Amino acid sequence: MAYKVVVTPGARKQIEEAVTYYMDHASKKVALSFLQKYKKSVSEILKIRYFQIFYFNFRARLMEKFPYMVFYTIDEERHVIIIKAVFHTSQHPDKYPTK
Repeated sequence: MAYKVVVTPGARKQIEEAVTYYMDHASKKVALSFLQKYKKSVSEILKIRYFQIFYFNFRARLMEKFPYMVFYTIDEERHVIIIKAVFHTSQHPDKYPTK
């Protein structure tokens, strides 16, 4: 059975903030590239699912080209991958998702 992806409101907000940042400080092209790399990371998570566990039961996939990690959990029973955070790697680890 194929897995479904659910993005939490917090992760969605982080994605929007990153896109806004790149629009304001770089260009629309860079912002669109960020979204493409995010979608590619999610696609890779769907294919492989079991990337390294970084914190508690959170797994993470480093985005290509951008300094962000996509944190997620897996609900094996419901076949759901839950994107919990899209975290800039220079942020302090205390800000890692905890639930």
